[in-house]
Amino acid sequence: MKLIQTIFLLILISALILQQSKAQENYCSRANIDHIPGCFIALEAAYDKDYSRLTKSCCRAVFSLPPTCVVLLYPGVTYPITAYRLICLYKDVPPSNL
Repeated sequence: MKLIQTIFLLILISALILQQSKAQENYCSRANIDHIPGCFIALEAAYDKDYSRLTKSCCRAVFSLPPTCVVLLYPGVTYPITAYRLICLYKDVPPSNL
């Protein structure tokens, strides 16, 4: 399995695990993300494997948030900020030839 596919699978698994514990959710403040033009839209697209809109400034905003919070993307749909951190870290890594 390619490195990117493996990472994305791990992100989805962690998102599903955290999705089940909504009672304990700690929502991220979107102030830093909303301050960067197009960052929120880029994060929505990134979760659908479209990393072309992610910028360094958007990723810096992601890393400025606490690692334990979750981002509310759609009404009732949250994703852990750690998923976006992983996407930002590995979005430019070339696919493995294994």
